Amino acid sequence: MPFKFIIIILFFLSVSYADFLSLDIVEEEEPPPNFVYGINSSGRIFAGGIDYFGGLNAHLRVNKNWAIGTKAEMNFSREGFLAGAFGHYLPTGELFKDGAENFAHLGLDYIKIGDLSSPLFSIGYGRDMLPWKKSPFGFRVLGKLEYAPVKHIFSRKNEGVFGIDMIKSANTDFTIEIGVFMYK
Repeated sequence: MPFKFIIIILFFLSVSYADFLSLDIVEEEEPPPNFVYGINSSGRIFAGGIDYFGGLNAHLRVNKNWAIGTKAEMNFSREGFLAGAFGHYLPTGELFKDGAENFAHLGLDYIKIGDLSSPLFSIGYGRDMLPWKKSPFGFRVLGKLEYAPVKHIFSRKNEGVFGIDMIKSANTDFTIEIGVFMYK
């Protein structure tokens, strides 16, 4: 009887420590995409109104957490364009594993609206998202604050009180950018 009792205790101890029901399957970690390109639409909110821009962008992943890129946009609201370069800091670097990835944005652009042109400094925060795992495309949302050192670069003519035209001007704007990207 004591021999059977020892065997039963050893059996229950081995089952409790075996952990045979939880299978720890390690998924092979896929590196983030090296080259990402896409189209975007952005709205720049300044001086009581909004200007709509649209264009192309591309960025190259320097390592797991850093990317540098370039973009070109056209102003659809009035005559003008924007061209520039940016850097993204991606803290997780795991777009494929999580299906989404947040990033901090820092940019230096050249903007021309009408007859005025200026450098444009931007800082922001965004998110890249895949609609499903291993998707060949994704979506990007970015909010950023931009500053142009040239006075009155962002100006808007409004009809004021009693029909008198008023010009509102600003050096800063807030931009919301929405885009679709693909990768290689």
